[in-house]
Formats: sequence, C-alpha cells, structure tokens
Amino acid sequence: MKKVLRDYVKYNTEALLSSDMDLRAVYEIMFRNNGLIMCETCEGYRIRKWPYSEIRTLIDRASALMYSRLGATGGYVALEMENSVEWIVAYWSILKSGNKPYLVNCRHPKSLSEAILKTLGITKIVGLKSTELTGEFIDFEEVFKASFEETDLVCPDDVFENEFCLSTSATSLHETVCFYTGSEISKQILDATEIIRESPRMASMYNGSIKQLAFLPFYHIFGLFAVYYWFAFFGRTFVFLKDYSPDTIARTCRRHEVTHIFAVPLLWHTVEEKIQKGVRMMPESKQKTFRRGLKICTALQNIFPYWGSKAAKRIMGEVTEQVFGPSVQFCISGGSYIKDSCLELFNGIGYPLHNGYGMSEVGITSVELRSRPKYRNMNSVGHSLESIEYKISDEGTLMIKGTSVSSKIMIDGVIQPKEEWFDTKDVASLQDGYCFISGRAKDVVIGANGENINPDVIEQMIVLKEHVNFSCFGKPGDNGDEVLSVVVQLGNDATEEMTTSIYSEIRSINDTLPSGFKIREFYFTNDPIMSPTAIKVSRQFLLRGISAGDIRLIPMSGYVPDKRSVDAECDPKIISEVTDIIADVLECSKNDIRPDSDIMLDLNATSLQFFAIIAEINKRYQVETYSCNTPQALGKYIEEQKN
Repeated sequence: MKKVLRDYVKYNTEALLSSDMDLRAVYEIMFRNNGLIMCETCEGYRIRKWPYSEIRTLIDRASALMYSRLGATGGYVALEMENSVEWIVAYWSILKSGNKPYLVNCRHPKSLSEAILKTLGITKIVGLKSTELTGEFIDFEEVFKASFEETDLVCPDDVFENEFCLSTSATSLHETVCFYTGSEISKQILDATEIIRESPRMASMYNGSIKQLAFLPFYHIFGLFAVYYWFAFFGRTFVFLKDYSPDTIARTCRRHEVTHIFAVPLLWHTVEEKIQKGVRMMPESKQKTFRRGLKICTALQNIFPYWGSKAAKRIMGEVTEQVFGPSVQFCISGGSYIKDSCLELFNGIGYPLHNGYGMSEVGITSVELRSRPKYRNMNSVGHSLESIEYKISDEGTLMIKGTSVSSKIMIDGVIQPKEEWFDTKDVASLQDGYCFISGRAKDVVIGANGENINPDVIEQMIVLKEHVNFSCFGKPGDNGDEVLSVVVQLGNDATEEMTTSIYSEIRSINDTLPSGFKIREFYFTNDPIMSPTAIKVSRQFLLRGISAGDIRLIPMSGYVPDKRSVDAECDPKIISEVTDIIADVLECSKNDIRPDSDIMLDLNATSLQFFAIIAEINKRYQVETYSCNTPQALGKYIEEQKN
C-alpha cells in the first residue's frame, strides 16, 4: 500500500508540475481519484463513505445550478459554512461557475464580516442556514439536494475562476483580507511532497488508509492548506465531526480509525489536562509508574523512532485507548504557543506531535519534521519549506518570502504594496536553520532599566492550579512608560479562597524571576480578556478593552468577590437538569454551579468543554442553541422552544 501511495503522490505531482498550476488544474487532478474515498460522515450508526467520483459529480451539477443563479460574474461570493461535504461541493462549484469564494470565518463578530463583505462588494451569501449578514442568501442545502438529480443545466467550461480570499484573526486591529491564486496553492501542495520525503511518517497508514480529522475549519489558513489541500490533492480521506466536544472528537477518532490530527494548541492542552487529571487521581505509586513509563517510551523512540512509537502506544495503551485510540500516526500543532509539557506527553505516549508555523498572509511555512521526540520536544517550528525562505530582521523578528505566500493583502480596503520580505512581527531565532518563536514583537515590554521583556516567556512560567484565562502584558504607565503587569479573568462566583490562592501562586512565581523581569502590578477582572472568536489572548485586544473601559482592572490585593442576583423565572427542574449536564462535562460538583454561572467566565470551561455541554443539551432537548451561556439562560431557551 505504501508503494501505491508513493506512486500516486509522484503521479499527481508530475501532473501538477506539467499543468498551468491554476485552480482548475488542481481541481482536475484532485478529482480524478475515481474510487478513492474523499470523506466519511456518521449517519446514525452507519458510516457513510463519499468517493471522490461522487463528489465530483455533485460539484459538476451544483456549479451548473450556481451558474444559473449567479452567472459568471468574476466577482466575490461569500461562502459561510462549517466543514462538511457540502462545504467542499460549494467551494468548487462557486469557482467552477465563474465566481470567487470569500471564506467567511463563522466565528468572527458580525460587524467584522459585514465590513469585509462591504469592502469586497459582496451581495450574495452561500450557506446551509439563514445568515445574519446583509445580502441575498442562497440556500445551498437546496442546491446540494438538487445536485443528486440529473439536470439539463450546464456550466460553460471556460469560466473557472482562479482566486479566493480569506480573512485573518478577529483579534487584529485592522480588517485584513488575504488573496490566493492557483499558483500559490500549487506551491503549497508541492511543499507537502517535501514533508513526505523528509518525514515518511506523514504518509503512514493504518489498516491501509490515511484519514485526516477535519477538526480545523476550512475557512482558516491552517485548515484549508494543511488539512484540505495537502490531503485532498493526494486522494486521502476526511472524517467530519458532528460537534467539537472532546468526547465526540475522541470517539470519532477511534470509530473511524483516524490517522492524522492537525489542531490548534487548545485541543492538545485540553486533552493533556484530562490525561494529567486522571494521573493525579491515581495512587502515588501508579503516578510514579506513569512518569517512569513516559520517560522509557520517550527514550525508546529516540533510539527507534518508528518502531518506538508503536511500542509506546502499546505500553501506554491504558491512556491511548481512552484518547484517540491506536490508529493515530501523525499530528501537527499550530496557530499559537504549545506548552513543552504537552509536546513531551503526546510524543511520549506514541502520538508523534510536530509543531508548525504559518499565517493567513503567508500560508503554512514550516513544520518541525525530525523523527526523534528529543527534537520535537524542543518546541521548534522546523525549517522553512521548499517554497519559503526565512531570515531574522535587525529587530529580531521573523521575515518570510516565497512563491507560496498570498498574492496580495488588503488592509482596511486598501491593497498593500507587496514587499520582497514579509515581516511576521513574531520574535524568533534561527538555530542551524530551525526556527524558534518566542513571542510577538509588538508585545515586548521595555522594563524600567531598559530591558526588553518578552511577556510570553513570563506567561510560560505561570502555571495556575485554577483553570483561568490570564495575560502578562505591558500596561501603559503614568509617565509614558510600560509596567509589566498580569491580569487574571475571574467569574463573578469566584470565592475569596480562590482569589487569595491565585494571588499567592503568582506572587510565589514572581519571587523566582530576576529583578529586572519581575511583574510589577497584579490585577483581577470579571470582564472577558479574550475575543470570543480567538484561540488565544491577544494583548492588543486586551489593551483596547482596558483603554475603552470594557475591561476593568481590579488590584488583586483589594479584590472583593461580588455576586449577581438570580432570576428565578424558569422551571427549577430544567435548570437542575442543565446543571447536571454542566457538572458532568466539567467534572465538578453541582453545588459549585449557580443558575447565573457563566459556563466559560465563571466555571472556567474551555471552548471545547462549552461545545460538549451545548451538544449534550441540544441532543437531550432537541433544540439548537450556541449563544446561551448560563444554566438560567439555557433553561429559559429550552422552555421557549418547548412552548
């Protein structure tokens, strides 16, 4: 099977190199995969397999239907949809009908998406459910269903478009849109062949298959390039999720025998905490055995990387069977900082976890590909891929140039002049060609003695027992200087015992820092310090919120917890049932949850835990809500739907 895959990769690569390297060529090569399976979905107790040939037929028919609705305008159409078979069909049918897709980030604030649609002149929005955005909604569910039937409609062969665009993170200060053509996509695909050559494990199968978990949204640069294009072009299979709860993710991986998982650190950190929590509940003797076993497995893989990984999964079978199962062969983390302890744990138990780097503006530019865990655990993001060059600027930031970076970038409606080198603004170093990211340049704090203090380094040293959002940042001082500060976000049901404990923990850590790098001011806040659409705290978002008065800082030494009043206008039985679900997912006491407890702010749930709670409530009560965040609000919503 491995030889068949190698031959297939070579066959498609040669076809791409001899083509025009536009999106039409990519499409034609991708969808000549005939009987290979492109997607797997779960329909009740049955796994539905979607061959590439069937999806191509759906695209051909859908593009004819889209052409009849839109015409070949050559302009942009919004695609507002989460990962699904329908997303794939919609994406290509928009291009094939002579239009360009703008990939709407479904987790962005409405105001940001509205502004981008206005800038791009978009009036048509393609989706599966009604949109809140301004424009003519095209119900793709109707188009998709119609695509299963024969149609006399045709789409001209010569209107296939060659460009799409997507936006950057909502934590940015500006409205930023990045444009890509088939040329850049082709170079990104060719970079994947380099990864396979350097790290054959990337092409490792399980029971004759390679299956990529479609965890990352395709409207995100990491999900679109590293998940969709890298794997679809070579005829591999995607496994779609019903929801994003940790239990669903683990269960899906085991049932479908997923081999590849690419995700942001949020997923890895969530699973790490779950594993470590289980270990902490063991008797001390078993904890020592686990830690000793982890060291042995890591040492074994440093000697025999591939055989050692298989052995580690067997040795750590009690853990891996409860997580993703034995099928996982290759993992990548990207999007933000991943903890050293997380890399050490996953690499130790036999799930090879590689750190990668990329941005919406430049695509995926590097992955740490070395086979031995001792290198992956160093937290390098690898050396630049074949289409990319790295260098470090005089200010210590990572500079990137290459043939796979975005063709153009628009900021606040203005196309930016394209420089030879793109400054990522990430503080980095190159060691023997391998890149290490240490933080954002704009976040660097100038200390009282003129020292450049990277708050990311300080944050990595702060490990709090309580699961809370916090940030170390430079707070503007009275004299125009910056004061190295820390803020911890608390819920309104925080207790004095909890706040005292956190304050004590941070002060103890601060005592170990050199005098020039000590935190000077300590704050609590009851306000969100992170954008609800973000995967990490943005210090720019934090500073804007403080400046606008949306994030109120309270000195830790003077913090007094307050309580909100409870609105009892809801069936107590439903609130009790909802509280049971929340307590079960968060593995906490029901007594710790008030009717007005905010699931994320007060109970410190991660976004994955929040999705798990909402998924269970939607399933139990046959409702669909993603905006309610307290037992009280959920109870009211359920009552309204029942009536």
